[in-house]
Amino acid sequence: MNIKKLTFFISFFLIIIASTAFAQTSDPTLVTQPSLVTKLAVLAGLAMLPFAVMLLTSFVKIIIVLSLFRNALGVQQTPPNQVLNGLALLLTIYVMFPTGVAMYDASKDVIAKATPAPMFSNQSALQVIEIIDASKLPFKNFLQRNTLTKHIRSFYQIAYKIFPEPYKSELKPNDLIILMPSFITTQLKSAFEIGVLIYLPFFVIDLVTSNILLAMGMMMLSPLTIALPIKLLLLVMIDGWTLLVQGLVLTFK
Repeated sequence: MNIKKLTFFISFFLIIIASTAFAQTSDPTLVTQPSLVTKLAVLAGLAMLPFAVMLLTSFVKIIIVLSLFRNALGVQQTPPNQVLNGLALLLTIYVMFPTGVAMYDASKDVIAKATPAPMFSNQSALQVIEIIDASKLPFKNFLQRNTLTKHIRSFYQIAYKIFPEPYKSELKPNDLIILMPSFITTQLKSAFEIGVLIYLPFFVIDLVTSNILLAMGMMMLSPLTIALPIKLLLLVMIDGWTLLVQGLVLTFK
């Protein structure tokens, strides 16, 4: 794949939430000195970027499942948190890459027409908004494909009740304000469903080991001491990490 596309894909997901913070009404053909409000809006948007990466991509499900898998295995610090986060981030890039390429293709004409401008200027802010507006459809499609319909319906109904009257007439189920919380709750639900399936075989191993030790009168011996090697052997024999990673990737549409 083109390196330029990959660079844009990674960068886009770091600015998607900040897009609303850049709205200005000035003439886009003029490059002006940034105002204090513009600077504060940009800084506030940048502060939200890590949350956008974690919550509006496949990262949230992947990191939860990997953490549950480690806990079910019974080794609390292996792999360490840094390794799990790094693995989750790489898998997120892998899963989101087709969406990123589609977003780049949808906005490359706008990017080509953009003129250089200071980072905090009104012109730069308007250009960012134009790029995001041109490329948001593939991102919305990704959210919608990976969100349960009942969650979208629930958040749409809630929004219709609590939103101000002027916004209700224009509210749609596929709006980002509806899709974002629906996507997050769907990913959380799916992650814990996978976690239940992961815990079951390890729970059976712990239960059987405890009963055997109790029947043998070896109550002073910790069941974890015997169960952990059995779990590790099972994990190695079935190539558990590979199965888990491949299964996680295939859960995304």
